Amino acid sequence: MAIYTKPPKTYDELVTLLESRHLIVKDRERAKRKLESINYYRLSGYMLPYKRMVGGVITDDFRDGITWEKVYSLYVFDRKLRLLVFDAIERIEIAVRSQLIYQLSHKYGSHWQDNPAIFKPPYTLTLRNGQTITVDAFSTIQRQIAGQLHSNKAEVFIKHYRDTYSTPVNPPSWMSIEIMYFSQLSSICENLANRSDLTQIAGYFNLPPDEFVSWLHTINYIRNVCAHHARLWNRDFHIEPAILRFSRNKVWLTNPAAYNRKRSYYFFCMLNYLLQTINPTSHFTTRLKRLLHQYRHVIYLDAMDFPSDWQKEPMWKRKKFLGIF
Repeated sequence: MAIYTKPPKTYDELVTLLESRHLIVKDRERAKRKLESINYYRLSGYMLPYKRMVGGVITDDFRDGITWEKVYSLYVFDRKLRLLVFDAIERIEIAVRSQLIYQLSHKYGSHWQDNPAIFKPPYTLTLRNGQTITVDAFSTIQRQIAGQLHSNKAEVFIKHYRDTYSTPVNPPSWMSIEIMYFSQLSSICENLANRSDLTQIAGYFNLPPDEFVSWLHTINYIRNVCAHHARLWNRDFHIEPAILRFSRNKVWLTNPAAYNRKRSYYFFCMLNYLLQTINPTSHFTTRLKRLLHQYRHVIYLDAMDFPSDWQKEPMWKRKKFLGIF
């Protein structure tokens, strides 16, 4: 193993380095200003598509004619793409909360989250790296609620319940589930003891239960990518969503098995599919098409596994896009 000895560089030195690698920088001062607010290492991920390939290996040198503005525009595109995706995920997250609260509280009562019989008993799970963890959804929920009751002074409804009621100790589900993280919502769904409970919740989203849980895991992963401002464009997903082979009620892909589920296109199709139920008037398809069209000069759709004829899919024809597509 080598020892890392590279010293930090000034903004001036970084621009000079890029120029030495044949990147065209027409405005050095502007490039330096951007590097002051965007870490060079973060930006370097958006340089890769424009680098020379030699023997199948990416080199440090840029291809002829590549400019700083092209690299920066790709970064801006990815930022806007994350904002669009995060907005769609927010709607899905709120809908999952709503269905959990409504369906389970009507079946088991206002404080169903405090009933351990509703959840699978603790079990051991072996991870891909060989490590084992204990999954105990009920205890995790209880710790989250207790922590929020003790420390959350921002939510008015938490303070109101704590100041008004002594029994039960925990607020009802329509309060408690609102303070859960998305990962905990996903865990609740996966660890419901009664299969019919999961089937009914998944049914609202027009998904089979196993596919629904798998999609929640992937959505949570992408949510974290967006929340941490990490690169979404041209990314391999570490959590691959299950394939939905067909849908009787909503518009879905003609041949879902044809796509790489570790790339962005399939995930965008998932969002499109879920929003058909959650928000049928959503402008997600229109906004995505507009964004892709606006940055068509810097993005490579195949890097996100977009097929060349993706706009012919019925699920992407639900809304017209200003006559451009």
